[in-house]
Parts: sequence; structure tokens; C-alpha cells
Amino acid sequence: MLITREMDYTLRILRALHQNGPLAAAEIAQKENMPKAITLKLLKRLRAAGLTDSRRGNCGGYQLSISCEELYLGDLFQVLEESPLVNRCQGPGYRCENAPEGRCGLCRELSRIQAVLDAELRKTPLSAIFQEM
Repeated sequence: MLITREMDYTLRILRALHQNGPLAAAEIAQKENMPKAITLKLLKRLRAAGLTDSRRGNCGGYQLSISCEELYLGDLFQVLEESPLVNRCQGPGYRCENAPEGRCGLCRELSRIQAVLDAELRKTPLSAIFQEM
């Protein structure tokens, strides 16, 4: 599993909106030191997923549609269609080359680790992660 740059930027967008309320894309990009084009691309994906909304006009900008108290890192992996799998043998329909009748010992151990990772990705809401020290 790798936290991609898109995941990092998505988290930064959500943090900016969580901490500041409605913001224009340019404001988010500036606050979070991100390229504006990538910010717009990710805001579009977040809007399509129902996590943000936008309004035009003087009081416009992007805002959260769902509270960060209800969002978890695991949710973002789904939105970005990124797989938080520790190994390919954790994917659906995988057939182990070393144990065609089931899973080998390595696959079983990685499955145990995957279960722990999945639980951790759903343990802490983004609002707690975004709290400033």
C-alpha cells in the first residue's frame, strides 16, 4: 500500500475545507501549497463522490457535503479507487500459485495484516486527524 500524491492532496483539500469552511479552489491550492489544476481535478472527483459541493457567486466556493466526523481514510481509498492492499493476494478472486486449493501460509499472514490495516483505516475520523496540535 502506498499513499499516493493524489491521496495526499485529497486529504489536504478536505483539511482546508474542514478547518476554513467554504473556499475557492485557488484559495485551497494556495493554503495547501498545491497546484491549482490538480486541486480542481480532485475537487471534481470529490464532488462526484458526494463529499463536496460547490456554489457560484460572491459567497461561493467549495464546501464539505459530509462532516469529517463521518469520514475515514478507508472512505477516501474507495473514492479515489485506490487499493489499500498489502499484496495482490488480498485482491478479490486471487488464486494462490503456491496453494491452488486455498491460500499459502504467506497469503494467510498477509490476510491477517490486511484485516488489521482495514480496521485501522476505519478507526479514526478525519476530524481527529485534522486537529492541530
